[in-house]
Amino acid sequence: MVGKKVFPYLEKSVSRHGQVRFYVRKPDQPRIRVHAEFDTPEFLVEYGRAIAGETKPATRKAKGETGAPAASLRGLVEAYFRSPEFLSLSTSSKSKRRFSLERFCALKNKQGHIYGDLPYCALLPRHIRAARDELAATPGAANDLVKTLRQLFTFAIATDRADSNPAKDVPYFPPVRADGIPAWTDADVAAYEARHPTGTMARLALVLLTETGQRLSDIYRLGPPMVRDGSLMFVQAKNRARKPVPLVLPITDAMREALAATIHGERTFLITEYGRPFASPAAFGNWFRDRCREAGLTDRSAHGLRKHFSAKLAESGASDREIMAMTGHRTSKEVDRYTR
Repeated sequence: MVGKKVFPYLEKSVSRHGQVRFYVRKPDQPRIRVHAEFDTPEFLVEYGRAIAGETKPATRKAKGETGAPAASLRGLVEAYFRSPEFLSLSTSSKSKRRFSLERFCALKNKQGHIYGDLPYCALLPRHIRAARDELAATPGAANDLVKTLRQLFTFAIATDRADSNPAKDVPYFPPVRADGIPAWTDADVAAYEARHPTGTMARLALVLLTETGQRLSDIYRLGPPMVRDGSLMFVQAKNRARKPVPLVLPITDAMREALAATIHGERTFLITEYGRPFASPAAFGNWFRDRCREAGLTDRSAHGLRKHFSAKLAESGASDREIMAMTGHRTSKEVDRYTR
């Protein structure tokens, strides 16, 4: 019942902006919007059609979908966004790939045509090289674009949408740092400790990084629920959906001391100044980088401590296999790169 009249299955909804909407919701069926003004002849006609099943419920497009033609690059990208290959990725990976692909779809070629509107089968390596070169000032973003387009066309080939991968013949830009992110030295660690004493959240973050050697994506979510029989037990976030790496790491004396001296969270050890877990690895990484700057370490980051951890293990005589058991690396080649 709505008002004084009886309208079976009719629901009234008021948005937070005060907008009134009416819907027909029959048992075990999706609701159908009635657009006409309530209790008008037009309303009665719409309501009657909805009750009789003559009106189909509106379908909501998935995030980022535009209904582009299937043969267009935008259409291929949207098909990829709906695919198991894309949906099985981590949240951060999906966000990164979505950003790269949507940015490429919005670019224009020399003739002024938007790439997303063009047939994807007409995309050539020279088009991708041109887009890569436009991002030369940020080689990391340029390489991400090439990598993501390679993955897009790998999907297209696997689903019989394409016969070749035009991005495969486009090389990456060389890294800005040939050796990657710089590793911390013992002097760096000492400078950080001098600035952030035991009992601070900044010091607890350092201890977790230096004692576990884990990535940002794992450090920020370590917490009491992962503690089992004096160890930390968890599955690494990277490739968790495709190639999970379970780890069991000891809780060292240094970790116990830091945790006992620091007010930490119930869900995660590391919390913000508002007492909540960090929202994401990026949020924690930015916060930790600020703590590094406070200690005068302007070119240091959390990932550099993962290399420092691996190097310290190697210096203590640990084998590649022993280091891999701690860091979660899958090959000795990765360990060699970290400890070189």
